[in-house]
Amino acid sequence: MKRRSQRSTRAQGPGPRQSRWFLLAAAGFAAALLLVGRLPSSGAVDGAHYHAVLIDQLSAEIHNPVFRAAVAADIERFGLSLEVYEGEAVDVDLYRSVGELDCGLLLIRSHSGMLELEEAGEQKTTALFTNEPYAQYKHVAEQLNQRVLIVRPFEGDRKLTFGVTPSFFRKSMRGQLPNTIVVVAGCSILADTDLAQALIDRGASAVISWDRSVGLQHADEATALLVQHLFAGKMTVAEATLSAIAAVGPDPEFGAVLTYYPTTAGDRTARQLLAG
Repeated sequence: MKRRSQRSTRAQGPGPRQSRWFLLAAAGFAAALLLVGRLPSSGAVDGAHYHAVLIDQLSAEIHNPVFRAAVAADIERFGLSLEVYEGEAVDVDLYRSVGELDCGLLLIRSHSGMLELEEAGEQKTTALFTNEPYAQYKHVAEQLNQRVLIVRPFEGDRKLTFGVTPSFFRKSMRGQLPNTIVVVAGCSILADTDLAQALIDRGASAVISWDRSVGLQHADEATALLVQHLFAGKMTVAEATLSAIAAVGPDPEFGAVLTYYPTTAGDRTARQLLAG
């Protein structure tokens, strides 16, 4: 997500080779504290035991208790427990283990963006940001293979962190995402389908997110409505995304709208997606 009135930044590549990636569609605010919590519920959906996971990379700096309470209530009403990861918990290893969390819903509130490799011109990749500070000799093999990149939200930011790419989910993530519904409140996740396809390849049933840069407040409002319509309102994916955008409109600054991948998920409800 993008801070109003600030321009996009660059994101750099692996320290050992110093490939340089530039952020074409920027992210928003960073987080820095550790808090993990769970809201109890049965978690049973048609005989399968799932729960929902919220990865809130933005919460320490830009906490939104209204958003948190709304999505928690709608997810619980649907029958899923909610497990929350935020602050320092949002690191590379969290994304490495996300396929072992038995997610029915994976909801991510995070910096994200489309990056372009400086020396390759047309080579682009979508990245999700973490709160793990960059260190040259951490995740070295994954840096060299460009599964993990060095990122920063805005030009001039001194704090560098790690971001994860589609190839990270294909080759470094443990476990699977069996029929998981992935919702990302972040910039440009569906400007391209590289990251979404990587998640689908690991078993996810649908990826719902934004098609370009989006403001944080707008993304929170629309995402909360999406979750309400999809889980509490029992709408199809297409109905839920269209209803959320109809209520709040496209992002007023960047024109972003919610969309979904693959298109075949559009006529299915959350319960149908989880059933496979």
